[in-house]
Amino acid sequence: MHRSPSYHIATGMIALSLLAGGPAAAAAAASSASGGTAVSATAQSSFFADVKPGHWAEKSIVKLALQGIIVGENGNFRPAANVSRQEAVVMALRFMGKEKEADLQQAVIFPESFKVNNYYKPYIALAIKLGLLEETAEFKTAESAKGEWGSSPASREWLTKLIVRAAGKTSLAQELASRASAFQDGASIGAGYVGYINAAGSLGMVTGVTPTQFQPAAAVNRAQAATLFSRSQQVAPVAYPGETGGILTAINGASVSVYTDQGLQTFNLAADSRFYRFDSDASLKSSSELTLYTHVRILGGGMDALYVEQTDPDQQVKTIEGAVSRVVAAQNKIWLWVGDNPVEVQYDSSLVVKKMDGTKLGLADLTVDSQVQVKEDAFRDKPLALEVIVKSAPVSKDGSGTVAAAGNGALSLKTAAGADETWTASSSLAVIGWDGRVLEGGLSGLKAGDAVTYTVKDSVLVSVKVTTAGSASVQGKFSNISDGILTVLAGNSLQSNYLSESVTLVIPGVEQPVLGDLYKDDQLELALDAGGKVTSIKVTNRSLSTLTGAEILSYSSDQKALTVKGTNGKLAALQLSDKTKFEMNGTTLNLASAAPLLRQGQRVTVGYSGSDAMLVRVVYQYTGSVVLLNTATKTLALSLDDGSSVTLPFDSLGVEWYGRSGTGIADIKNGMRVTALLDASQTKAAALRVNQNVQYKITTVDPAAKALSLQAADGSRTTVAAGSLVLKGTDGSALAFTGFAAGQTVNVTYAGSTPTAISLVKVTYGKIAAASADSITLQEYGGSSQTLPLGSGFSIVKGGSAGSSAAALAAGDRVEVKKNADGAVVVTVNAGVAKTFWKVDAAAGQLLMRKSGVNDNDYRFAYTSSTLITAGGQPVAAESLKDGDSIVLYLFEGKLLEAAKA
Repeated sequence: MHRSPSYHIATGMIALSLLAGGPAAAAAAASSASGGTAVSATAQSSFFADVKPGHWAEKSIVKLALQGIIVGENGNFRPAANVSRQEAVVMALRFMGKEKEADLQQAVIFPESFKVNNYYKPYIALAIKLGLLEETAEFKTAESAKGEWGSSPASREWLTKLIVRAAGKTSLAQELASRASAFQDGASIGAGYVGYINAAGSLGMVTGVTPTQFQPAAAVNRAQAATLFSRSQQVAPVAYPGETGGILTAINGASVSVYTDQGLQTFNLAADSRFYRFDSDASLKSSSELTLYTHVRILGGGMDALYVEQTDPDQQVKTIEGAVSRVVAAQNKIWLWVGDNPVEVQYDSSLVVKKMDGTKLGLADLTVDSQVQVKEDAFRDKPLALEVIVKSAPVSKDGSGTVAAAGNGALSLKTAAGADETWTASSSLAVIGWDGRVLEGGLSGLKAGDAVTYTVKDSVLVSVKVTTAGSASVQGKFSNISDGILTVLAGNSLQSNYLSESVTLVIPGVEQPVLGDLYKDDQLELALDAGGKVTSIKVTNRSLSTLTGAEILSYSSDQKALTVKGTNGKLAALQLSDKTKFEMNGTTLNLASAAPLLRQGQRVTVGYSGSDAMLVRVVYQYTGSVVLLNTATKTLALSLDDGSSVTLPFDSLGVEWYGRSGTGIADIKNGMRVTALLDASQTKAAALRVNQNVQYKITTVDPAAKALSLQAADGSRTTVAAGSLVLKGTDGSALAFTGFAAGQTVNVTYAGSTPTAISLVKVTYGKIAAASADSITLQEYGGSSQTLPLGSGFSIVKGGSAGSSAAALAAGDRVEVKKNADGAVVVTVNAGVAKTFWKVDAAAGQLLMRKSGVNDNDYRFAYTSSTLITAGGQPVAAESLKDGDSIVLYLFEGKLLEAAKA
């Protein structure tokens, strides 16, 4: 290399961190003066304090710091600060692995106009020697520059040239020097830089600031420089100290195992180890997003892995499918029949055996003729089996369960563990009844609900025995309940049955009845479970009369006799007892506590059968539909839920309406459902609370507080304490709080601003088979085909727009069907998400799609055995999908219900 006469050697240099900020930091960097070895941020803490997780250049900064290409100062990196030319040169030398070739014991003297900090002079001299810098061009640049050459910011075009030369691509730059730049601001690119920018762009080393603008003169900050050098490593890979490359064979929360040229190596993971993929700059949420058996780069110290990057998408495995012939555990061998050929598979102690759904199995579960898929490595000289996935296996088992359906040579049942199973019967199957007799007709002699034990051999049902007959019903007159036993008079004889732990009780006219509300001679209809225990009681003959807002005329505590007069003038003389239910403001009272309230003039609602009082409720409010609201006569008439009506005078009426302010009596219309609060005299209406439903999604459930966190369609959130509210299922029946779960849709009923009830809303997902003007036929996911009437006021939501015509629907549309808060049907069409299929990650239970770009992080989708996977409209196995297939994903409430291959 030609040397300028002004090129001389001197001594006495102090090491300075590459990006530490120039001469001012020299004293602080003195401890690293032994050859300029970079000390990454991991020496004191895992990563730079000012590069937070999620920073756009985090991946590049962390990687280059661990490789020793960049270092910080006092634990910080200062990513937004500009990079000087002299700093960039040292970074380039470290990028090349050439930094230690600089002679720090000699001094370098450059021309007076070529000003460089003393620390950097040996590195600049080495860069000129290695051809990183063109001496003549840089000296000329320094002569014409206003500031110092070394400390001035590196521009995008200058740094691009430096990186291309550091990557050994100078000849390509020379070939492309005559080609015009593709950027619109190409005319502003300096002389001698066009070829380098063209070369860097063609190799993917450098991109524009925008697709059309390169901005050649713009200064480069530290984060940008780290990204440029990181990206260029794909073109000019260097083996850096402490870096290990290999095939990822195992990863968990504590360690990662990699197969390398030296064999299998295991590295320790730290709490803040970072994980990345080749196709994204964002860190992964967890190590489980890495794909086993792909190439990885490991960075850290010693046997610690602080940075793990999957560097390509391809698993280094081959797949063999066949039937198990035999397992020779002593020799670590499995023999398969692949077609008509025997194939030997070798394995070691790391072999994983599992079902299709990821459930772990053992070698003992590999029975003869089991259909399996074996994943064998393609990176060892002598391949080993990595995974054995059992696709199907002959089953031999004894079990117990409850019959769901039987006949036509098959038995369907729900096992004691809750699984649904169907078995084909042996031609010689004998079915034994609970009394030990062989049932005539075999399987057809079984009925739904029968409890059975059964034996399956080689996937064929060979024996069935009924242990308890299925459910039954009993009708009779109530006699008594004692020690958990209910006795009724059925026909001319008494029949006694134990009560189950959970009994449903229905008594017409009695809200939330208890067993103590049963009266002698009540006609009952009982449902019994397979063990003969009572699961449900329904009173069928009680005739309950109701007087709403009746006035108490007298009460005799000695005789427990109550006389009332209804608003219609009807008199009723009633007998109270310990079975009479007393309520006030929603609180249940006993007779002793209620007696002081039973004074003359008190208004009550009474429910009675004959002369027996079943319910006495102190009236403090009425709920019903507005029939009349006359502001002239100040009269309010309501039609109540029990079919009666009440007319109330008022002086003034305040109106409370959830979600609305400034409402008044003028906003109340006939037909509205309201709750009228009474004044102290219980004779006048004092305020109105408008009743309405508001629909929400449940976000979280708090079992301890019995509270639901809810989100409305507009994004607003609220929390409702449900402990004292009426809770209903989708069919309107009582529902326990445990019946609610996150993700469900509910209607909250408000009286004014006070929630009074929560009802679960049925939401159905499926594919439309046919649509008419007033109904749709839907093939429900995981269910049967059903025709749903649309009713009045329905709406169709498609493409974000709502309409009132079913003509917008077409066969094949995937839809969500539910009723809104007002009870009208809403059909929402799901257009699906178009993706390109990559592969199945059976271990994680995920379908992986090809990323559409560097920032596309939505490419993993969890699937289960209930996820419908189709090709040409027909169900197929997930494993039949191929890399590159066009897929449409149908997600409802974040769950993948269908993946359809186009």
